[in-house]
Amino acid sequence: MSGTEDTGTFGDRLKKTFRVARAPSLVATTLKNARIAITEIRCDKTNTGLSEPIPIEDAFLMTVQLREVPAHDMFIDGKQVRTAHLPVGTTNFYDLRSSPVANSISAFNHISFYVPRAALTAITEKEGLPPIDAFDHDPGVGVWDPILHNLVRAILPAFRSPGLANQLFVDHLTVAATAHAVRYHACTFRQKDRRERSLSSSEVSRTQEKLSEHLDGNLRLEELSDECGLSPLELAFAFQETVGSSIHKWRDDLRIERAKRLLARGYEVETVSELLGYERVSDFVAGFVRKVGIDPRGPTRQ
Repeated sequence: MSGTEDTGTFGDRLKKTFRVARAPSLVATTLKNARIAITEIRCDKTNTGLSEPIPIEDAFLMTVQLREVPAHDMFIDGKQVRTAHLPVGTTNFYDLRSSPVANSISAFNHISFYVPRAALTAITEKEGLPPIDAFDHDPGVGVWDPILHNLVRAILPAFRSPGLANQLFVDHLTVAATAHAVRYHACTFRQKDRRERSLSSSEVSRTQEKLSEHLDGNLRLEELSDECGLSPLELAFAFQETVGSSIHKWRDDLRIERAKRLLARGYEVETVSELLGYERVSDFVAGFVRKVGIDPRGPTRQ
């Protein structure tokens, strides 16, 4: 699911931009013919100088700060713009039709969403939102957005343990983050009231059946939402409202329950991990311990 071989301002390109050793990335495939990439950038050094220029393209970077940035400089199209202290949770929007360059005075750690115009258009059309041209942003100052911060914190384990980065999970959080940013931070956009609804019992059954058939998470959120005639974000909200659990958590809980039954029947941990689509045995063991409280490799199995 790494995006290092794709073109766009994410992965290796951002690694080069900020001259860091690593820039792990994930790519959401929710949108037809349009993808959104997420990259983590971390630099523990101070005064690393100007970032490399980013090639101009019709796209945006939506960057959420995971570490306080007391001081930095920012240049847009060669002109210095005002900057401010960036607390943890600050979101900065960068229009890549300009040429943003940063002077990294402080150490930093952030997650960047790379959103090409095609992906932005697909999101607004799918979610029934008016088209937008830009974000209402002051790139050197940013805005504090606890929703985006919490969404980014939720996806961090996927960077720490790649086996947790199943496609459904990445799609879900990426669509939610982008749609939220459009609603609250887009230019010339007036927020509309939209009616949330619950799922019918048959819609819940169809969704859960589909999830149970793809416990490895290799299922696009768009495929699930099409079953109910909803947009991906509408389905995510409706499922949470009706079932009382997010789609991703419900799938994870079911996977652990199936693992418990397989272990009770004498299956080896390695076999269970493979049958349930875990990329690595260590990911299965960590998830099992987190949910059940015991090590599945131990003498006592439930």
